[in-house]
Amino acid sequence: MNMNLTDIKGIGRVYEEKLKEAGIGNVEEFAIADIKEVAEKTGIKEERLKKWQKEAKKMVKYKKAEVVDDIPKISSITIDGDRAVVKIRDIMHENVPVFKGNFDELKEKMEKEEMAVYFKGKAKLWFGGKWHDGVPVKTKKVEKEKKGFFEKLKEWWKK
Repeated sequence: MNMNLTDIKGIGRVYEEKLKEAGIGNVEEFAIADIKEVAEKTGIKEERLKKWQKEAKKMVKYKKAEVVDDIPKISSITIDGDRAVVKIRDIMHENVPVFKGNFDELKEKMEKEEMAVYFKGKAKLWFGGKWHDGVPVKTKKVEKEKKGFFEKLKEWWKK
């Protein structure tokens, strides 16, 4: 339900028009608007706009939203020995240290890193000051050097 700007005490038709020309069409938009930007576009003093915005926030019970990404859904880990490549939202983070062993003993050391991977059957990712479980993991298998027919024959002959 969008409330009209004129519902805010002190805003009449003239100010409403100025705000609409600046891209503010209703109370909800005004509650989250950048006051400095609106002041520049409208010529209305910042003090007045702040007063109105305070009223607008009360009217819409404005709450700041915190963006939370579900890291396991937007990331993947590729482990290659003691290093990993971590992909988060199409951004590759290479040379990330991989820790194996007792988690409790290694936890403090891992948390000193900007990003770290703990791997023991399942992986845990240290990123953004938090531990994230359930991130998809791939491990690169070290392929043994393939031997040709003559190398195999030489080995057989030596036996």
